[in-house]
Amino acid sequence: MHHLDLGLFHYQIEYTRQLIKDQHGNSFVNEIDHRLATIPRFSGLKIFSNGIQLIARLTASKYHDLMKVMLFVVDNLYNQNTNNTEDYVENKYLTSLYQNWNEMYIISKYEKFTENDLIKFQVCIYYLYDFYIIIQKKS
Repeated sequence: MHHLDLGLFHYQIEYTRQLIKDQHGNSFVNEIDHRLATIPRFSGLKIFSNGIQLIARLTASKYHDLMKVMLFVVDNLYNQNTNNTEDYVENKYLTSLYQNWNEMYIISKYEKFTENDLIKFQVCIYYLYDFYIIIQKKS
């Protein structure tokens, strides 16, 4: 699972930050950091009081904490294409990306899989593939 934590999820965060910067400028990237910094303290959950500017220094444990909250951080982050960006990605797709990522990650950690688990996993993979296709068509 280490490659999911430090590799793919790291890439997903970097991709999200760049996508939002390209679509809306630095103000929404700063809003991500603000939302992360204002998450209330909870036992066992790392608080990112300075946002995630230093993402390269995060450990797998901190990525796990970030996975727990990123869905809520990106949800309703933006709702319209205010800059008339040609390659605009709607917020609902970005939010669904994080939702499906989390579901896929959780299922991948099971020791035993039911048929239903494998179907859910496959649906998540299809969604991630569809998201990739949507993004590639816009590029």
